[in-house]
Amino acid sequence: MAIVSTCAYDSRGQLVRPDMLDISRAKIRLDLDTGENPTFERGHTHVFVVSDMGVTADLAHARVGARLRRFFDRAEAVRGFHKITMQKCQSKNLLNLNTTISYEILYVVESDERSRSRSFESPRAGYQQGWSTVTPR
Repeated sequence: MAIVSTCAYDSRGQLVRPDMLDISRAKIRLDLDTGENPTFERGHTHVFVVSDMGVTADLAHARVGARLRRFFDRAEAVRGFHKITMQKCQSKNLLNLNTTISYEILYVVESDERSRSRSFESPRAGYQQGWSTVTPR
């Protein structure tokens, strides 16, 4: 399970980003989870990692792009879903020269009363055909 924390809002009603320690704990739980399924509980902030590899960087981009499309297709169907950040990490295995690309997605699924009163950017903003504009930490 990759729930980070319950949603918290400031005095203006704006969503407050979860504490980095809470995000780190959720990522550890995600690493220990064998399910590989994102969570979509209402009223919570979540983290999910989409990752794949290939013998070339282009193949890795194509594979992870397909996984990202599946994630966002599913997430967009969830009422109250909103992407907070999406960070990309790319590495090369020095033994077999495979390229691994991972996207860490921090997102919220707001409760019905909150999600009806807001209009956010598209969850796919910054993402096009397997490539991402990464939001800095």
